[in-house]
Amino acid sequence: MKNSVDFEKQDLYPVKYVQALRGGTAHVILFSDGKKYVVKWNGTNKDRGKEVVNEYVIGKLAELLSLPVIPFELVYIPQEFIKKTPELHSKKFNYSSGYQYGCVFIENCLVFEDVTQNLPTRADIQNRDMLAGITVFDQWVNNTDRGTMNVILEPLSDSSYYVHMIDHGRCFPGRYKWSAQTLTEKPEYNFHWPFYIWAFSLLDPNELTSFIAKIVDLPNESIYEVIQTIPKEWNLSKEDSEALYQFLLIQKTNLLEIVDSIIHYHSPMN
Repeated sequence: MKNSVDFEKQDLYPVKYVQALRGGTAHVILFSDGKKYVVKWNGTNKDRGKEVVNEYVIGKLAELLSLPVIPFELVYIPQEFIKKTPELHSKKFNYSSGYQYGCVFIENCLVFEDVTQNLPTRADIQNRDMLAGITVFDQWVNNTDRGTMNVILEPLSDSSYYVHMIDHGRCFPGRYKWSAQTLTEKPEYNFHWPFYIWAFSLLDPNELTSFIAKIVDLPNESIYEVIQTIPKEWNLSKEDSEALYQFLLIQKTNLLEIVDSIIHYHSPMN
């Protein structure tokens, strides 16, 4: 398995600890490029063994489809930084040195929960066309956690919002702890959740079906390459790697049926 990290290029390094986020396992850290990153650690919690693998794979696939995933990097956290940061000394969580998943921290944003009482209209969302993509993509990767806290809206200067998709640890059958075995199980779909209800209200059904083609047309070689570039130190087994690849290919063939279910569920006739 190849490694996605250029180990000779370590220009990006942590400079200052900023804060912990909700849940306590993700931390905002200022890096040498002047940006703050939300860092999620590999192996922090035994119950979230594949969290960073999922975040990385979803991020890479979303980028290939031009979806609004927040820019991210594999960031190296040295042991020296951990030692001098009291917030990373924990008996409950394991913060070890190495390459971790880090996405840019976007400040002064709202989570979808903040706008549920006064939902944005079509005109309020600058990237409204991407809502169809997010909805279909979530079903492809079996995201079971597109809750009201896992979508953020970035306020823009013209009073509109730009929607970002965040938190993709609970994807694939088995979620944080998926395996070759769990990937053979029938996926659970949550397209009845508030975000999808809102997104569907701003879309035409054909926008959902048209995005199926974008995923189906994504070369299998590109999907394989994403999985192959998962850092070796994250210890994804060859069996699990192959099972994940096969799962994503099978899900491609199921997308039309899944999207038809979404359209039927949200149809005014039902």
